[in-house]
Amino acid sequence: MKNRNWQMYFLILFGINIVAITVFAVIIFTTPPKSDPLPNPVVIDEPGAEFKVQATKGDLNQLINDYLDQVLQSDSARFSVHIDQDLHLFGSFSAFGVSLPINIRMDPVVQKNGDLVLLVTEMSLGLLNLPKDRILHYFNKQVDSPDWLYFDSKNEQIYVAVTQIDIQSNFRFSVQELDLTDENISFSIKVPRSGAIAPKDNPSQSNS
Repeated sequence: MKNRNWQMYFLILFGINIVAITVFAVIIFTTPPKSDPLPNPVVIDEPGAEFKVQATKGDLNQLINDYLDQVLQSDSARFSVHIDQDLHLFGSFSAFGVSLPINIRMDPVVQKNGDLVLLVTEMSLGLLNLPKDRILHYFNKQVDSPDWLYFDSKNEQIYVAVTQIDIQSNFRFSVQELDLTDENISFSIKVPRSGAIAPKDNPSQSNS
């Protein structure tokens, strides 16, 4: 009797998963992929001190994963990044009650203004054989990403507006080189003259 109940529960669970995956696949194929409107890359030239910082793959890997833990916090999604010859993002998120593993491999391309474009070379969502543009579109809808991350589903790439990332003291951050093959990784940190010294309080205002 217990064996029959176990078989029945297994068939019910299996049927629910099949229905959920079927509905998910139908939604993916019937919804045309849309891209985020990409920002206009502008080179900001202003007086100030500029510093060049060298980094290793290990430094970059830890920095990205620490940041992912802060900006992509979700009870239904977990992501990690591994950097070797390319950038590999992997993890899982829930869709219709089913946990779907996702794997994305990307090649980084540095833009003239210091932003970054991640060209998607491989992408899979569970065991479903789906076009990369549709997976990217759905991933964008399901994940609450920061404002400086743009999903260009049409061109199968992710635009990282590094120069729009808010950091303290008005510092400006940009990518100079990101060659993972030769591990030639460098960033530019610029301290604008207007932001180098915090403005002093007005004595007349503080006494009033």
